[in-house]
Amino acid sequence: MHKVVVERPRKDRHWAKSRPRPKPPFDDLPHHESIKARHIHRKHFSDLLGPLKRWLRSQVGRPWNDIYSEACAVIKPDSIVRAHIKGHMLQYVQRHTFMHGGKVCVIDQDYLRLGMIPVEERQHCSNLFFVHPDTGLLCAVAQPPSKHLEIPRPRKQPETLRWLNECFALKQIKGLWFECQFRHVPPKGQLRVYDHALGKHVLRKKLHWRDGQQLHCFAKRQLSRRQLRHFGLRNSPIASSIGAQSSVRSFGFGLRTALQ
Repeated sequence: MHKVVVERPRKDRHWAKSRPRPKPPFDDLPHHESIKARHIHRKHFSDLLGPLKRWLRSQVGRPWNDIYSEACAVIKPDSIVRAHIKGHMLQYVQRHTFMHGGKVCVIDQDYLRLGMIPVEERQHCSNLFFVHPDTGLLCAVAQPPSKHLEIPRPRKQPETLRWLNECFALKQIKGLWFECQFRHVPPKGQLRVYDHALGKHVLRKKLHWRDGQQLHCFAKRQLSRRQLRHFGLRNSPIASSIGAQSSVRSFGFGLRTALQ
């Protein structure tokens, strides 16, 4: 148990001694050297307490005296490392309990409050288990459900615009998909035009931008079912009852070629 909970692998490489090292120059050798062996292959220690908690949880329902005797048979007091494990085990088990009002209680010595309190109501403590005062069995403290902090995932923005080329694009307007035809506008001067994609008269600053140029939608036509299937698009169920909306009956050969 102590090797799993406390001890970590040795730091140095096990094959380092088998490889010869270049001898340093005579002037670089140390003037004094101890006759003791060098400290190599040191071990590191840390608390990996998950196995200890799982072992205690597997012993729930058994007499605490039997559990403690079995643990002491392995965790002998001849090592500081093993005694460290014993300290953690006693830290997780609340042994000084008593009955009061039909509940298992304990004297809470927390710095926030001091007094008698039921074991189940203790919070922010390391006692995960307790010994029942009447039966002497090891019991687990009911832990409140932990509220995991769910990191909100960025929602994928629904596609509302898909460019086919420089002048043609598919745009969703009020839930319906349309074929929109654009043209460039003069870069300078005042401008006020009717944009069919926006459905209103707009000034220059409200026009579409693409590759650093302003575009004006001067014609649109609603996609047919065949075209929706071809492009993998779908109209909104509520907007589908509106019916077809087009600025012109047909775009002519240019738009049909772009959509093929």
